Amino acid sequence: MEGTARQKVPGGKLLIVKLRYGSRIEGAQILGDFFLHPEESLKDIEDSLVGISYDANEEEIARVVGAVMDRERIEAIGITPEAIANSVKQAMKNGMESNRA
Repeated sequence: MEGTARQKVPGGKLLIVKLRYGSRIEGAQILGDFFLHPEESLKDIEDSLVGISYDANEEEIARVVGAVMDRERIEAIGITPEAIANSVKQAMKNGMESNRA
C-alpha cells in the first residue's frame, strides 16, 4: 500500500511523508520546507523508517528517528522526530482509507 501525509509543523514548516508499506514500512520519502544539516542526511532518516512495523506507535517511531539523528549528528530546523512519527502514522492511516475507497 501507499500513503501520504502533509502537515504544518508548529513554526510553520511543511512536512510531507510518502510511504510504501505492508506489515512493515518498505520505503519512505520525506519532503518539505524544513532544513537539515548535513543536507544529505535526509536519506539516513528515510532509511531508518524502513522495516518499522505497521503497528509501531508514534513514540517508537520518534525514538528510531531521534536515534539516527543523534548518531549522525543531524541538525534539523523546522521538523522533529515527533513530527515525522506523527506524519508516518497519518500516512499509514490515509493509505488504509484510500485503499478502502
